[in-house]
Amino acid sequence: MAWRWIPPLITIACAPAGNTPDSGLLPDASELDTSSDAWQGADSGTKPDARSTCVGDAGTNDSCYAIECTTGVHSLQANRDRLIADLAQRKCSDSCTLWAALNEAERYIFLMDTAYLGAPASLLYPPGSSNLETALDHAVALYSINGPKAGEGILLNGLGGNDYNRIYLGFDPLAQCVMRNYTIANPSQQAGYNAWTKSDDLGGPHAPFTQRDMIPWFKATLDPQTQGPQFHFWHQDSDYTQSGLDQRLGVCGVTDPSVTELTIAFDTVHDSNPLGNYPSDGASNGGYGWQITNQFVGVDPNWTYMPTSCPTTTPLNTSTTGGGTFNGMGPCLNGSACTNPTLGDGGACP
Repeated sequence: MAWRWIPPLITIACAPAGNTPDSGLLPDASELDTSSDAWQGADSGTKPDARSTCVGDAGTNDSCYAIECTTGVHSLQANRDRLIADLAQRKCSDSCTLWAALNEAERYIFLMDTAYLGAPASLLYPPGSSNLETALDHAVALYSINGPKAGEGILLNGLGGNDYNRIYLGFDPLAQCVMRNYTIANPSQQAGYNAWTKSDDLGGPHAPFTQRDMIPWFKATLDPQTQGPQFHFWHQDSDYTQSGLDQRLGVCGVTDPSVTELTIAFDTVHDSNPLGNYPSDGASNGGYGWQITNQFVGVDPNWTYMPTSCPTTTPLNTSTTGGGTFNGMGPCLNGSACTNPTLGDGGACP
């Protein structure tokens, strides 16, 4: 029997100013209904086009294209607006306030990851299809923007670390299915279409996830690992583990089995800070992470993005390592409870 994926109605309760809402008030992608008047964008007066309705079932043979979603192709601006509005709602705020509270590194981390998800390398349908929807068109939740932290990473330079310089997204059933079975999106590996492949990172998927894919950008001759976008997720819903996910910064309490960790590896040790400066490596010209993104991503990343209808604001700070603020981060484990830092407290998670 075919099934219909429609998020049920839920009301998001927000704590009074100065208090911290616990994660039980923060819905997952599968729990939101953006058809309600309560989802009106506080900054623009309009509803973000945030959720697709999906009908069908991939079945036991992973026939992803049996799932049909009323998504459509959206501009990079519209997709970003939708996701920023989603994270702002989770933080009991609005898009303008959230964006103004982010430091430059947090902004660029969000922009670099959404750029490659909205590029031809992340097309969901194979060559020859008239459907040009990307994975970003099917992203339905932004759970966290994890900025950098000084001293993190293999080189202790603030450019790396498993919990930093990344975002966490939730996807609808079609994107989730194609991500888990990426070869169907480009069986002959034709240039200019989906470029997802199994990651050759020696560390494998980050715990608690069980699958790791990548978009190969460049690799030095003697480098055992390829640089470029890296994304971690569960190979199947039954792999999901709440206790494991709760250990990761920004996604404590998330119950969505489609949640995906996304970043970009810019060097041999897979540092991923877009404000970091990296040497030339293989086909990479080197430079700042955002400049390397420009070289390979295949679309204009629009580093000057501002949410639609919001006034232009400067970042909270321009520190390469984030300046100690984490306003984009979602809930984190605090003892036995998940707590969600409110905007303006600098972020209590790290």
